Amino acid sequence: MWRLIGVDIAAGALLVAAWYWIFRRFNRKRGLRVLQWIERAFEGHGDIAAVEWLSASHMQVRLRLMECGFHQLSILVRLLPRETPLQWMASRLKKFRETLTFQGDLPCAPNFNLDVDNHRWCGRSRRKLQPSKEWSLSRVGPFVLTSRPDWQRDIRTMMDAIAASRDCNFMQVKFRRNSPHFTATVPLTAVIPDASSNGEVGVFEALKGLAAGASASRF
Repeated sequence: MWRLIGVDIAAGALLVAAWYWIFRRFNRKRGLRVLQWIERAFEGHGDIAAVEWLSASHMQVRLRLMECGFHQLSILVRLLPRETPLQWMASRLKKFRETLTFQGDLPCAPNFNLDVDNHRWCGRSRRKLQPSKEWSLSRVGPFVLTSRPDWQRDIRTMMDAIAASRDCNFMQVKFRRNSPHFTATVPLTAVIPDASSNGEVGVFEALKGLAAGASASRF
């Protein structure tokens, strides 16, 4: 009996090890494709300076850019954690999205912290109810929730830049007093070339717009 238990444990360990090796290799290959997408997204504006794998599903990419408005810009690539069955199942249940997180410093550090989250909701009285031509739809612009009575109205300039970058679809943007001053998270699909756009993506222009908006805002 104990021998059979030992055989089952050994077989399970070999299965987990094989799973880890196969999907770690799969993520490495996918990481190479992501690097190609990043190079294409920043083609003509800079290149990749260094790449470091932090784990089987996390990769740090350091960029060397020209005329971007950011210093020491890097990208944290978060791939689906396929390396272990439990992590893979949990991420699938939570509808995990593969993302890119840009981190860098601004020429002038902001004097307070700011978090901007991009959420979109669609409400219906019934799930199968489809929009009608008779409906009157209104577009709501960005709004600020703050506990400070003296917040700078110029922050709207930067928020408008985030709202205008729909091709990039920022999920979250942060500004901090300390380094890194700037952090922005986008879905991985933001750097996947679209056949209809001749391989051009708007990540670089969106980042430049955020840098310009942050510079225009006195914070």
